Amino acid sequence: MPLDPFADRLARDIRNSLSTALVEEVTGKEETAVNTAAGQWLQNDLPRDYRDYIESRRQRYHEAIGGIRAAGLTEPRQQAVMLWNDGLFFELHELLETLWTATRGTERTALKGVIQAAGAYVHYRRGKAEAGRKLAAKAIKSLQEGSAHLGFIGNPGALLQGLEHLEAEPPVLEIGGGA
Repeated sequence: MPLDPFADRLARDIRNSLSTALVEEVTGKEETAVNTAAGQWLQNDLPRDYRDYIESRRQRYHEAIGGIRAAGLTEPRQQAVMLWNDGLFFELHELLETLWTATRGTERTALKGVIQAAGAYVHYRRGKAEAGRKLAAKAIKSLQEGSAHLGFIGNPGALLQGLEHLEAEPPVLEIGGGA
């Protein structure tokens, strides 16, 4: 059975350090952050499911980083769209939170909406459909209020529609030009 990265303190610590490493690598702060973080965890005597989770995250993160680099994306909002399409919702949250804390007004509201949307799909995929639907409703409100700042998503209507009819498969988002 695969590890639930929300299940216990160790799982959450691993999830958090790996996702932080992804953000550092994607944003160019540390070129080998994912391998370094994964390697540090793998030096410990961990159960097989934890080790498998670390290796699978490392693989998925390298694929996501490769896609972001191949597309030439350096703007974090656009990188977040790529993470969304890769199903890396928790990691998208970590990336956008680095911007969200420094913004104000409706731009902050727009970023909050995308973070909430990602959270809705995290809940839904974890079998917590009601929590997912509640967060989706909050996301819709935030996205509508901050719609002027969603230019980094080429098809924000698809995101809103997906949240209105929360399903297991999130909509594919297009990368827009504006931040």
